[in-house]
Amino acid sequence: MSPEVPVIILIISIPTFFLLRWILKRFIKEKKTRNWTSILGTVIIAPVLYLILVIAFFSYLFYEPQYDFDREKWFADKHSRFEMRDDIVDSDILKGKSKTELIEFIGIPEFGDSTNIWTYDLGMSGAGFGWQFNSLELTFKNDLVDEVKKIEIVD
Repeated sequence: MSPEVPVIILIISIPTFFLLRWILKRFIKEKKTRNWTSILGTVIIAPVLYLILVIAFFSYLFYEPQYDFDREKWFADKHSRFEMRDDIVDSDILKGKSKTELIEFIGIPEFGDSTNIWTYDLGMSGAGFGWQFNSLELTFKNDLVDEVKKIEIVD
């Protein structure tokens, strides 16, 4: 456990204690009992609040929206194509298409080579405290798409 965790929990504990004491004022009339109940509640609630805040922070940090493939969106915004990559890979909508059909459907690839591998740039997305470069790699067999793979490079 890093040294700042207890400090953060202590910071969370102070307002939690006073809030609990204020709420319990209506239910527990004796001051000593109310304070001890507030302390016990704070000892239980503060670490739970800390965990909730940590989970919320990392959920926000690593959140990436995912949408179904939309041709209009694909051509309109090149830099957010990564939001459709999972649908493209999972639905197999590109498998079995010829190179000409593929160019009509999703455009000319950014990188293509003689070994029958085409790569489409899908844009950058956030990856925690860095960046993630996304691309789609298509492998051809007998001039038809055989394999569709998403490539993610985290910087």
